[in-house]
Amino acid sequence: MTLLHNARIVLPDQTRLHGGLLIRDGSIVAIGEEAAITASAPQDVERIDLDGACVLPGFVDSHLHLLMGTEYLSNIGLRDARTMAEVVERVAAFAEANPDRDWLLGLEWSYGYPDLPPEGFDRAMLDAVVPDRPVFLRSGMAHAAWANSRALERAGIDASTPDPEGGEIVRRPDGSPTGWLKEEAAKLVSACVPPMDEAMIRDGIRRVFAEIARYGITRVESAAYDESLFPVLREMEDAGTLTCRVGVMVEMPPPALSETRLREIDSLRRTYRSPMLSLDGVKFFLDGVLESHTGYMPQGYGDRPDETGTLVWPPEAYKAAVRRVTEAGFQIWTHAIGSGAIRLALDAYAQTPDETRTLRHRVEHVEIPFADDIPRFAGLGVVACLQPVMVAPSDEWMGMGGVWATRVRSEEHCRAFPNRSLLDAGSVVAFGTDWPIVSLSPLHGIGKAITRRSSLDDGRPEGAAFVPEQAIGVDEALVAYTQAGAFASHREDREGCIVVGNAADLVVLAADPADVAPEDIRKIGVLMTVLEGRVVYDGR
Repeated sequence: MTLLHNARIVLPDQTRLHGGLLIRDGSIVAIGEEAAITASAPQDVERIDLDGACVLPGFVDSHLHLLMGTEYLSNIGLRDARTMAEVVERVAAFAEANPDRDWLLGLEWSYGYPDLPPEGFDRAMLDAVVPDRPVFLRSGMAHAAWANSRALERAGIDASTPDPEGGEIVRRPDGSPTGWLKEEAAKLVSACVPPMDEAMIRDGIRRVFAEIARYGITRVESAAYDESLFPVLREMEDAGTLTCRVGVMVEMPPPALSETRLREIDSLRRTYRSPMLSLDGVKFFLDGVLESHTGYMPQGYGDRPDETGTLVWPPEAYKAAVRRVTEAGFQIWTHAIGSGAIRLALDAYAQTPDETRTLRHRVEHVEIPFADDIPRFAGLGVVACLQPVMVAPSDEWMGMGGVWATRVRSEEHCRAFPNRSLLDAGSVVAFGTDWPIVSLSPLHGIGKAITRRSSLDDGRPEGAAFVPEQAIGVDEALVAYTQAGAFASHREDREGCIVVGNAADLVVLAADPADVAPEDIRKIGVLMTVLEGRVVYDGR
C-alpha cells in the first residue's frame, strides 16, 4: 500500500482538497483530508510526502500517433526548425551522421518558412545536399510531403505520372514534379520507403513511452496507423513495461467500405481487449488540412475563394460505411477539419439508430464548423476531439503564424477551434495533441486553450489572442484532458477522475494550474506519473 499525502488533490467537481489518497493493488481505496488520512493509514504503508504538490488524474491524450512518434524520435525531427535553410542543414547533418541509411526520412516541416521561395518546395534544394540517396520529408500535419529527385525516381514519378485520386503532384512549369506532394500523392513515395526494422522500432517505442510518462499521460488513444505495433505493445504489456494505457484506432481506407477489412478489424478487437491495450474503433479520413488548402471548405477559402479543398470519401460511400461499421458495434472517429467535412460526418452519424449513440462516435479536429452544426454534437451524442495547441501553432511550426487565419474567411473566424461554443452547447470536448505533429505536453495545450495565444506572444497585448471569445477556463481544460478523455474512450468507470475505486492513474504537478498565470501553465513541472499505483516517472 502507498499513501500520497500533503497534497492538493483535484476532485471530480474540480474542488481542491488538502490531504492524501491511499493506494492498494493499483486502485484508490481512500481519499481524505490530511489529518484524517494520515492518522487512519496503516502503520506499515509507504508514505510519500508531496509537500503541497498538485495531484490530478493522469492526463488522457485523446489523439496522437505512436508509430509516427517512434519515427520522429528515430529520424530527422523538423518541427522546431525556423527556416528553410535550417531544414536543409538538418537533412545534410543527418545524412553525414548516418552514412549507412539508404532512405533519409524527416518529419514535421512547416508550410510557412520566411525564406521559402515563391515557387514553393522544390527537390533541387534537397538534391543540393543529398544527391545520391532518397530523401523524403513528411509535413507538419502529415498531409503533404517533400521529396528529392532520387526519392521520386524510386517511386517512378515523372512528368507523365498522373495525379492520384485525392492527391496532387505539384509541378514545375515544364510539367516535371517539384517534389512537393499533396495528400494521396505523398503515398506514392511513402509506399517505397522501407519500414523501420525491428530493432529501430523497439528502441523508438521505448523512447516514446518514456516521453509519454514524462508528461504525466496515463492513457493515449492512437489515431490510426499504429496497428503494426500491436505485437510489440503486447510484449511490453506482458513484461509490465508499458507506462500508459493504449487504445488504438485503425483506418477504414477510402473509397468504399471493405468487408474484408472490417473482418480484420474485428479480429484485432477480439485479440486486443485488455485494460492496458485494446483496439478501440475505426477511423475515417474525410479531408486534409486548411494550411495546404486540402481541408474540405465548400464555401471556398479566404485566400482562394474558388478552391474548396479535398473530400477523400464520396459522401454516399462514406455514409454507407458509417452505417455498416456502426452495425458492427465499433466506435467511429472521423478526421474532419473543414466545414464541409464536419457537416458530412455529423450527417452520417445522424442516420444511425438512436440506440447506437452509446458508441460515442467522434469528430476529430473540428477546426471550423458551420454555425448550425455546433449544437448538433450534443444533440447526436458525438464527442468533439480538438487539439488546443493548434489554436496558436507558430511556436510549433515556425513561420506558421497567421497562415490558418488567411485560409478562412474573416467573417468565419469567430468559430475557429470553437471550444467555448461546443461546451456552451453541451458537447463533450476531449483534448489531444496529434503528436508528433505538435508538442506532446498536455500543459502546453491547457495553456493555449485558456490564452488562445502562442507562447511566443507571451507579454504581448491581449489582442494577440486568436478569437479570444472561444477561450475556456482552466478547470474546463483540465476536464477535457482527463474526465472527458476517459469518457470519449469509454473508460469513465475506471479512469479520468480521482475517486475511491478508480485506478490509481495520477499525475503530480509542481503547482496547481489554477494557481498559475495562464501563460505560465506550460512551465509547470511534472513531478511524478503514477499508473495503477506504480510510479512510471519520477522527476522530483
